[in-house]
Amino acid sequence: MLNSSHCSFKNMTQEFTILVSASPLKTQSHLTSMRFIQELIQQNISIRSVFFYQDAVLVANEFYNPPSDEPQIREQWQHLSRSHDLDLQTCVAASFRRGIIDEHEAKQRGLNSFNLHPSFKISGLGQLAAAMSDPNVKLVHFK
Repeated sequence: MLNSSHCSFKNMTQEFTILVSASPLKTQSHLTSMRFIQELIQQNISIRSVFFYQDAVLVANEFYNPPSDEPQIREQWQHLSRSHDLDLQTCVAASFRRGIIDEHEAKQRGLNSFNLHPSFKISGLGQLAAAMSDPNVKLVHFK
């Protein structure tokens, strides 16, 4: 865990975008990114968004249900998002490739159901690119 007495962001940019690309089955990457976010929040540093890419989008699948003796990664993301009003975005292409669709896309495709968990929203890479192009926002990638 990051310790604020050893790690200070006071001289750094005060806004971050977090990119997570590891599968939720590799829980350490997700847990580390959540601890990093909590440390930033404790230091009153803004989080613009958390963007899930590649296999990380699997955490947004409503049917993702790890055994009870494993970390409940989605519930932890959900709690962090609700507690600190964080925007949890999944890459549209990565989500669709892995069979994760939202209500809007399900309706467009004539499907009766969708499986994007309500804590997440599907976004394009344009949102990530916009954050990366802002010189006042730092991107931190967890693989």
